[in-house]
Amino acid sequence: MPKGLLAPQNTFLNTIATRFDGTHSNFVLGNAQAPDRPIVYCSDGFCELTGFSRANVMSKGCACKFLWGEDTEAAATAAIESSLANKTELKTEVIFYTKAGKPFLCLLDIVPIKNEKGEVVLFLASHKDITQESGNESDVQQTTEGGCKLLAAAGGM
Repeated sequence: MPKGLLAPQNTFLNTIATRFDGTHSNFVLGNAQAPDRPIVYCSDGFCELTGFSRANVMSKGCACKFLWGEDTEAAATAAIESSLANKTELKTEVIFYTKAGKPFLCLLDIVPIKNEKGEVVLFLASHKDITQESGNESDVQQTTEGGCKLLAAAGGM
């Protein structure tokens, strides 16, 4: 006997989550139509990267302010907020922090996802740790006031 039918938005969410779960392994999906754009799905890779459990992450805003810290640049956070508010794509490098407080240089890619009516209904926020790729791993680990310099050196902002 069937347990019930999924609401259309849940089927859409499941399709998106399944499609991206292997290709962008560190990501969250945020509800673009709700205030504060709450996270409605987070991948295992995101939990592993950040040290936060799903229970810690779900329903928090997809701007992931819980990853922001001392050296997270104000210009980067403003760009993230603007991208979400205006429902536009953003690709930027930003210093984020794990739950344990360890900084990492993140390549953040925010992509608005539209439904069949052309309305932005979700945001896919992909997080890639590029600390080692940047060649500035020791700078990121020791950073206190050098966030801006590090991003400039890494080719960001």
